[in-house]
Amino acid sequence: MQDTSVGPDERLVHRMAGGDEEALQTLHRRHSPSVYALAYGLLVDPAEAEEVVADTFAYAWRMASQFLITANRSVFGWLNEVARSRARAVLQSREWPARSETRLQ
Repeated sequence: MQDTSVGPDERLVHRMAGGDEEALQTLHRRHSPSVYALAYGLLVDPAEAEEVVADTFAYAWRMASQFLITANRSVFGWLNEVARSRARAVLQSREWPARSETRLQ
């Protein structure tokens, strides 16, 4: 009997925590379009947005068991939070060389 208090995404993360790569693939198929849209909206660069998507799901794979322990938000929200953080890091890395050059002049 399935626990109806846990949604399908949470079940996928639980399976991921147990090493189930198929669960990761399913989660990726389900949420990568929205993660990409968020990243692209911030970065306006398709390659960088794809990199953020890859980083986001790699992080989700590594941290699935931690999510289960501290799950006080939806999986969708968690993925978007991770993607937003990764995209901001890309934006900051873009700005860093410009700031360095300004200080050197």
